[in-house]
Amino acid sequence: MMCDEEIVKYSRLLRREATELLDKEGLLSMLKAVGTTQVIGSYALDTMTWPDIDISMNLPETQNVELFFELAKKIATKFEITKMSYSNHNIRNFPGFDHGLYWGILLRYAGREWKVDLWGYNDTDYQRHITEANELSCQLQQADHLAILRIKHVICQHPEYRGNVYNSMAIYRAVLEDKVESVDAFKTWLEKK
Repeated sequence: MMCDEEIVKYSRLLRREATELLDKEGLLSMLKAVGTTQVIGSYALDTMTWPDIDISMNLPETQNVELFFELAKKIATKFEITKMSYSNHNIRNFPGFDHGLYWGILLRYAGREWKVDLWGYNDTDYQRHITEANELSCQLQQADHLAILRIKHVICQHPEYRGNVYNSMAIYRAVLEDKVESVDAFKTWLEKK
């Protein structure tokens, strides 16, 4: 179990490696060449506890699957991809998921496997996601950053993490709304909710 200082240090390391992957290695410029792109999620919020990057794109043509696959081919050619999983959520209509095109990417970088969630949206959905991401970023400026990292560091290893109960948004809400500061307090908070 890491102490707070080690958790913060690890989070900074992950963010630095993610920045290198996005900027130095050119992943972000590759995406921006296709459409307006913004990195959101734990990278943008500076709450990284595992190698995961969330990216939203405003696709010039939302249903242009061919363009989305061409982009994937460029990514697969440039990086050490271990897996790429495609979904068209414009037609899939899977409960709890956005509408858009999606690539779930696993790639090797800096000695570890990174998960990259790449979503391609139409103008309206893209703007909604960016607005929500910006609002959350503003809200989290008032939160106990260390408490978020402390809880997320443990919870992100839970087998049901990223599900309906154990997820980053629940952690953010618990810390923001009820000043939760520990994993045990978070589990108690979940039981009450």
